[in-house]
Amino acid sequence: MGEFKAFRDLERAGWSDPQRASRYVGLFASASNQAIDRLLDAVNAEPQLKALDLCCGHGNVSEALIKRGCDVIGVDFSPAMLAFADARVPKAEFIRGDAQELPFDDDEFDIVVSNLGVCHIPDQPRALSEARRVLRRGGRFAMTVWCGPDVSPSFEIVYGAIKAHGSPDVSAPTGPDFHQFARRETSEKILRAAGFQNVDLTIVDCVWDLASPEGLSEIYEEATVRAAMVLAGQPPANLFAIRRAMAEAVQKRFACGDRWRVPVPAALVRATA
Repeated sequence: MGEFKAFRDLERAGWSDPQRASRYVGLFASASNQAIDRLLDAVNAEPQLKALDLCCGHGNVSEALIKRGCDVIGVDFSPAMLAFADARVPKAEFIRGDAQELPFDDDEFDIVVSNLGVCHIPDQPRALSEARRVLRRGGRFAMTVWCGPDVSPSFEIVYGAIKAHGSPDVSAPTGPDFHQFARRETSEKILRAAGFQNVDLTIVDCVWDLASPEGLSEIYEEATVRAAMVLAGQPPANLFAIRRAMAEAVQKRFACGDRWRVPVPAALVRATA
């Protein structure tokens, strides 16, 4: 996966920025939190199971696993995110590490979960093979991933606005398909190649509840890495046009009283070892 080095470097630098991590927690995580219960139900998380929270971020899933009585270890590459996790979930153990080379023995965990984290890994098949390696035979795996613009109004709006109004000279580094695991055939192929079986995919309805139509562009500009890079690199006139197009789409399509509720669905992929 040497061709994804620039992608890897951008991801690691972006998510290691304390301000970026803080804005994710304050802005973006309100949607990702909505997938947690379904994610943990998918692996039947229950007391005394040893659980790995893969790409644990700021610890929201680890916290939910602890509440269900699991013994939890979280792994992430971002020290800024792990600082949030340590403060949030003192009963869990957090390790700075690489999902592509997990520092655990074979068959160590009963369940492995990842909430919207695998898309940030350069070599995703390798990371899934590692998740299978550390999962005991018969153990359960589940991950969530964001649906693409063909399903997700949120990503449809931002991608459409950038395509229509963005400068052709600005782009993010080439990386893995951000939404590939939201497609059933792709998920089945890659997870089976990693050693999993009984692969299944369902959709989880998540939504951003915004105080203003401009809130969607704020999320992508301040609480993401790759989209934020593309937006920050725009000439002022292009950025103004993108922001306006996004706000107009939110205003027109998703008004709900004095709020704006923009769907951002996730795919839930589950499998067994």
